[in-house]
Amino acid sequence: MITKYVKYVVLLVVFIILQKSLIWLLAISTYNISPDFVIIILIYISVKEGKLIGVTFGFFAGLLIDILGGTFIGLQALSYTIACFVAGFFKKEDEKFLKKQYFLLTVFTVSLVSNFVFYSIYFQGTDIKYPLVLMRYVLTSSVYTMTVSLIYLLLPRRKSTFAQV
Repeated sequence: MITKYVKYVVLLVVFIILQKSLIWLLAISTYNISPDFVIIILIYISVKEGKLIGVTFGFFAGLLIDILGGTFIGLQALSYTIACFVAGFFKKEDEKFLKKQYFLLTVFTVSLVSNFVFYSIYFQGTDIKYPLVLMRYVLTSSVYTMTVSLIYLLLPRRKSTFAQV
């Protein structure tokens, strides 16, 4: 049981490091959008383990990203916490939302929530109009993150022991 959570922590740390150091390789700089690797892992954890575990991992992952980024301490933590809470609603016994197109739908929905919270607060008080924020940052980042999450669907899976019984 504990080893599962240690695995999640290690996975999150690796993806946070990738997010903070190598994301510029995948960023579409002319439009200022980039995929969010960390939210994909957080969605997986939240759908697999439930709201409470997901929210806990989301808060600490977001706080770590905020500390490493140096701006708006707590903003990413807030957006990941809310997103993981929403992702926890997708937890089902048959893990349906971790498979195929359901996972893509889950990533898009939860990423949309996370980006909405983040960018709504981030651009508050600026001259950028709200519909432009939604179209240029929230929607495009969510679609890009969902597209990158296709990698998860290509990974090989182990057969469940329940299916063999």
